[in-house]
Amino acid sequence: MNQFLYSTLFIVSIATVLHSTYAALTMEEIISTGKILRNHCQPKAGVSDEVLAEASNGHFTEDDAFKCYLACMMGLSHSLKDGKYQADITIQMADDLLPPEISAKVKNVAEKCRNAGDGFDNDCETAFALTKCAYAADSEFFYLP
Repeated sequence: MNQFLYSTLFIVSIATVLHSTYAALTMEEIISTGKILRNHCQPKAGVSDEVLAEASNGHFTEDDAFKCYLACMMGLSHSLKDGKYQADITIQMADDLLPPEISAKVKNVAEKCRNAGDGFDNDCETAFALTKCAYAADSEFFYLP
């Protein structure tokens, strides 16, 4: 990772921690953070805008670049570590960072999908299974940066 990305992620992390002390993130801040993550993971994985647009609508392609984009996004958000879904961390971050109406939905999906990534041999396949589960659990709430 280059120095700019480290600096950006550090600033976002600090801002998030400071902000969470006072209030939950706004939807605008959530979208902005998603764009930062996407700007890092999309070129790293090599996934196209078209594949991401389709996935936002629940059309998940068996594309390795897409699967690895999901793993990158989940890794940066601490939801995926060493091939394992970190449901408890996801739930704690939802409580700490998100408005109650969004937090409740994230926690519900995290619980429903807690074991959806079990049994896969790499982060990309695990992330793909988790993403499909999240969409199936609450397609109206599904958000993919």
